[in-house]
Amino acid sequence: MILLLAAVPLETLLLRQQLQDATKLELGSCRLQRGSLHNQPVTIAHGGIGLSSMAMQLTRLLERDTYAAVILCGCGGSYPSAKLNNGDLVLAETEIFADLGVATATGFLPMAQLEIPLPEELARSCHASYSLQSPLLDWARGQLPAAGCGPFVSVNCCSGHEQLSLELDRRHQALCENMEGAAAAQVCSEYAIPLLEIRGISNPTGSRDPQQWELQRGAETAQLAVLQLLQNWPETAG
Repeated sequence: MILLLAAVPLETLLLRQQLQDATKLELGSCRLQRGSLHNQPVTIAHGGIGLSSMAMQLTRLLERDTYAAVILCGCGGSYPSAKLNNGDLVLAETEIFADLGVATATGFLPMAQLEIPLPEELARSCHASYSLQSPLLDWARGQLPAAGCGPFVSVNCCSGHEQLSLELDRRHQALCENMEGAAAAQVCSEYAIPLLEIRGISNPTGSRDPQQWELQRGAETAQLAVLQLLQNWPETAG
């Protein structure tokens, strides 16, 4: 069973429309649909917007069932140096908690520089970033050669003005910004389940101009890539 996860239903609409033998389940506040896509057994679920909501819902899902892999799909905003356009496809090789730390008058201090004493068991699960490098990602890159691949940034507060966009771009040299990926990466790391994060670019960061936003286009780009992967899914991909 593969878990197909997104923040909101807009980001799974195409997947749910093509789901075969669908059944509906409820797990707390999380509504699931289970069935098959291209003969692959899948569960489709939504984690909600934001890091804490995604962490809670994904933990709930992984406590209930065993999955071969988690595919997180959805929209993302592109950073200036990535030179991406709306509708472009990107894969995460690293997820970064971009605003976990302290903002000072002289710059941002990440958790590693705060020297907060932590016992070893907590330190292991409190990272500023999580690598998503895996055989699953390597395989997906081969299946989706046009996709960009690089670091993703997860934030609680999105870059709605140019200064913040440029600051995060300079600090992380990431492809795109989102609000859930790093939480999903942390949970999947804790459960030792491979995570593949796929996003379609829906907007540039640093602007709230509605003329530059194409949420549906970004969501469809990611879902079409998921469907392509499921059509060719090998037994060893997870």
